[in-house]
Amino acid sequence: MLSTTFGAFTTARLGIYASQKALEVTGHNISNINTTGYTRQRVDQVSLRVDGVDRYASAFGGASGSGVLITGMSQFRDPYLDIRFRNENSSVGAMDTKLGGLEDLSAILDEVGTGDTGEEGEGILAAQFLDLREMLAKLTGDQTTEEEMLSLVRTSADSLVGIMRSYAERIAGVKEDQVDGLENDTDAVNDILKSIQSLNENIQKSELYGDNSLELRDQRNLLIDELSGYMKIDVTYEPVSVGAGKTVDKLVIKTAKVNGGPQTTLVDGAYVGQLSVGEGVQKNPDYDPNAIPPVTTPYIDVNGMPTDVETDAAKLPYAITVSELKDRNNNVLKEKDGSISEAYQFGDTELYGGLQARRELLTEAGEFATADMTGADSAAATKRGIPYYENSLNSLAQKFAEVMNEANTGYLRDKQGNILDGTSGDVLATKNANGTYTMNGNTYDTLKEMIADQGAAFTDKAKLMGGNLFSKSGTSDDATGITAANISISSSWSLSPGFLQNSFEALEGKTTVGSSDNQNIVHILAEFDGTQEYKPGGSSSTGKPFFRGTFEGMFTNIERTLADDVKSTTTLLNNYAVSATGLETSRDSVSGVDLNDEAMNMMQYQKSYAAACRMMTTLDEVLDKLINGTGVVGR
Repeated sequence: MLSTTFGAFTTARLGIYASQKALEVTGHNISNINTTGYTRQRVDQVSLRVDGVDRYASAFGGASGSGVLITGMSQFRDPYLDIRFRNENSSVGAMDTKLGGLEDLSAILDEVGTGDTGEEGEGILAAQFLDLREMLAKLTGDQTTEEEMLSLVRTSADSLVGIMRSYAERIAGVKEDQVDGLENDTDAVNDILKSIQSLNENIQKSELYGDNSLELRDQRNLLIDELSGYMKIDVTYEPVSVGAGKTVDKLVIKTAKVNGGPQTTLVDGAYVGQLSVGEGVQKNPDYDPNAIPPVTTPYIDVNGMPTDVETDAAKLPYAITVSELKDRNNNVLKEKDGSISEAYQFGDTELYGGLQARRELLTEAGEFATADMTGADSAAATKRGIPYYENSLNSLAQKFAEVMNEANTGYLRDKQGNILDGTSGDVLATKNANGTYTMNGNTYDTLKEMIADQGAAFTDKAKLMGGNLFSKSGTSDDATGITAANISISSSWSLSPGFLQNSFEALEGKTTVGSSDNQNIVHILAEFDGTQEYKPGGSSSTGKPFFRGTFEGMFTNIERTLADDVKSTTTLLNNYAVSATGLETSRDSVSGVDLNDEAMNMMQYQKSYAAACRMMTTLDEVLDKLINGTGVVGR
């Protein structure tokens, strides 16, 4: 088609409009070069061609278009890079949150070089263990029964358990902070979801009137990026018909599949859910009624076994639940099948990101994981949060009290280890060469077994000496339920420094022990160098020990484990952060404003604007010549 005479003016005019708009957008890009989250914009245009054939067109004439039309404005954005960055950002959020909690614990438990003993300095607790040993060692000399030295031993022991209580109290403080942090994170996520809901509504309204609302989309993308730090998400855009053949995009945000788990919708256009934290139930990670064969037991009980009865399910502390999806008027979303959106409690392993990391800091117990925890998460025994370090410190306090209390409790005996009658001094029970005991013709493998069987025949005659040095309260001698938070000097020891038993061996022909005899003090000192077994369920459990070693060695193991966790988490965080930074740089190379590119565009559009204006001027001159400069001459 050949351009008409005045159609060429339209072509030039459209070129001027397009170049002018492109210059405006270029200036807008440059002015927002430092605006956080701004995405570079561009003018979308197409070539205009008017259908039809000129009446007097030559059959051999070339066809041309009729100019340019602006169809709208769009952004330079790569959805694939958005997905990759947000996935990596979830890992950064998870590791950053975890590292923050571990560093809080390190400020308490990592005490290398903070004590005052040794050439290079000992830890505070290690130094106090050493001080107690030194005080006890002095009792093996000539000062065995001196009240002053006995008081110093008790004071040292009191300082030791005081440090344990202090550590336990500070760890409890870290736990409270993490609980507050989880609630704050949940509130932050809810605020993000509400803000996204508002932006979705405004964007949809703008699109109905033909405006792409690119700046509002930038704000929404920033919020989605922020949300990805709290949880791993899937972001999609679904076309929705609004009538007259027109569609608008609807934003849908779901939790990503983690460990093969289900996806839960958080945002569906103008409908959003809200998160809450509370006690939930342990879910069966294998639950899938659609599998072949189907798995129809949705819960895990306290024994780690699947169950389909919700009331039998084990409790899940700090469970995160998302409410049903609602709009601003609290109308619940109706699905296409007619069903309505329902609240959903996330299982123990269904989330990933900062929120889940915060939960795991509050719930994961490592080797102390219960049956229901391992039933819901096969990796639970390898995940260590605050409960692991609480239980480890409790285990140390319990073992220390148990060993010391047992060492300070016994029955009057002779040099051969035979237990004597406390009144007559006669042998009541014989200790055999192989360590067994014989009483009234019966032989027993252990002293406890013999006492349990003989009952009053033994306890009424044997002379019980000493007692518990440590208890769960300074006002009693009760040692049941000792933890690092309550371990104390027993009431009897606090009232009498001499309650520390120096020996159980009777003097020859008597029913009393020698004041200078220090056999039991030596035995107690030997226990500090002895190898103790620390089991997740306590000494009476049949489980496998998670550590074997001395008291000081147990605390060193706690420190070493924490240091390893901090190191591995730091390494992962650095790796994820480097990867996320690289992806963000790649994304900025596409979406960000580059001054050089914009300068080139400015020159290009300025030249095209000038050319279109020159075309307009040329056409005007041609028409002027045609109209005013041609005609009949010399009639």
